[in-house]
Amino acid sequence: MSVQTREKLLRAAKKVFAERGFHNAQISHIIDEAGVARGTFYLYFKGKEEIFKEILNEVITELKKRIKVIDLSRDPVEQLKENIINVIDYALQERELARIVLNKNCDPELFSVVDEFFEEVRKTVKSSLDKGVSLGIIREVNTEILSYALVGTLKEVIRGLIGGREIPPEVVAEEIISIGLKGVLIKEGGRSHGSGSALQGLQAEAHKEGREG
Repeated sequence: MSVQTREKLLRAAKKVFAERGFHNAQISHIIDEAGVARGTFYLYFKGKEEIFKEILNEVITELKKRIKVIDLSRDPVEQLKENIINVIDYALQERELARIVLNKNCDPELFSVVDEFFEEVRKTVKSSLDKGVSLGIIREVNTEILSYALVGTLKEVIRGLIGGREIPPEVVAEEIISIGLKGVLIKEGGRSHGSGSALQGLQAEAHKEGREG
């Protein structure tokens, strides 16, 4: 058996799964893309599920290398930003793989490795947030909820970026961190426009329209 042939099959499978999804992809599509015989495929993989798992494991292994454990001697928010940049960088370099991971359109058991990975990411994010709160860098927040929100946001942003939008990963990471930790409302005099005078003005107008209607 040849390492080159195995790699050729994996490359072909990535392309096929990314374009067709797991359910619609067939071994015939993979071997046609790779330019090999069906018998050759079975020399390397038992079936579609096995090569799919191989691809998922490859993605997770590479992403784990890029996500660093929080160093307590450094700014945790800056480290969180660096981890987000690393994930986005990889997704943009491997768009086909990113599509496969983000489009969970097959048996949940096959994707258990992906779910476990994102849970590890969420815990790393939560650890960063907890450290930031303890240092007084981040206000008191529910870090459990915020960690889910940040990871969910990251997934959806990556989904948009791999669709063709070209925004530097550093800019994206900065925006995710800014929104997640600071919100989007402009503060004035210690109060948010949205939750203070501006919002009260909108409420007053709505009440007035209701009475006039």
